[in-house]
Order: sequence, then C-alpha cells, then structure tokens
Amino acid sequence: MPTLCSADRTLWDFAGIDGLQVARHLFGEQIAHISPFQSLTTTLQGRPCAVLRLCEHNFRVALPQGLELDQLIHPLHQQIWIARSPYLAALTLPVEQGLSWLYQRATTKPLHRLQPLPGDRAVPARLGGIAVLIWHHSWLGQPRLELHTATVDLPLVQARLAETSMGADKRAIAP
Repeated sequence: MPTLCSADRTLWDFAGIDGLQVARHLFGEQIAHISPFQSLTTTLQGRPCAVLRLCEHNFRVALPQGLELDQLIHPLHQQIWIARSPYLAALTLPVEQGLSWLYQRATTKPLHRLQPLPGDRAVPARLGGIAVLIWHHSWLGQPRLELHTATVDLPLVQARLAETSMGADKRAIAP
C-alpha cells in the first residue's frame, strides 16, 4: 500500500555549478564520495536527513518538515538553484512488497538496473511508459522505498497501483 510520503518529511532539489561545494558544506566530505543515484543518511542541524546524488552537481534531499533548506543555503551565496518542486509527487511503498511489485512492472534503460536495488540507491525507470525515480534508502532508522514521479503523472501511477493489491491506499502528496 502506498502511503503519504511527505507526512514526515519534505523533498528539496538543488543543483548548479556550486552544487557539490554546497553539498560538502552541508553534509560533509562523504557526499563527494558517492556516485550518481547513490544516497547517504546523515543529519543536518541535528535532524535526520537523506541525500540522493542525482548527477555531478544535482542533489535531492529529504528533510523533516519545518527545516527549510533554502534558508540554510541562501547565506552561502553560491551559484545554485534550490526548490521544493510543486511538480514532484512521491509515494512511499512497503519495501519488500513494493520492490517485488516494481521488479515485475518497472523497466530501466541499459546502464541502470532495478534488480537488485540495495539500500541507499535509486534508479530512473519507466512504469507503463511513465517516468519514475525509485529510491531505496533509510529514514528515521527504517528502510524506505519511494516512488517519485511528475505530479501530472500521479493519477496514472495511482491507477497502475490500483490495478493490484498495492493500490489499496491511493494517497499521495506532492512534496
């Protein structure tokens, strides 16, 4: 069953020429040692945080509600953009059931592999022709499986979920 993804956190994206420099400042040197589509669990201002590296200077950050990443980055005066995108929707799936469901239905392009999808990894995929990002990481000490898609595609993703037992709970929130 998908559940509310942003009930306990908010997703932020930041990118730009200084993206890696800002990430190092916020999350430490270990962020420079992960590859695209790998993530790490850390803290930011003493609060839980998960950081996904999308490409060289592009990151997606899961933070607790109320921690405003833009307010932490703005004083750094770096060349990046930062946003909580109204165009991004996210669903949280039960990890084991969700992975099994996705292994059967999602496809990836060469270079990316969905199976196996260990923790602290993400993979871009297609779900019945819909672009999605599948992110398996830890949140508040528990494994989490998230399905990110464009808000406009959310009803289509929910329809795919509703076709199976995964769709019993259709709730989703765009972070």
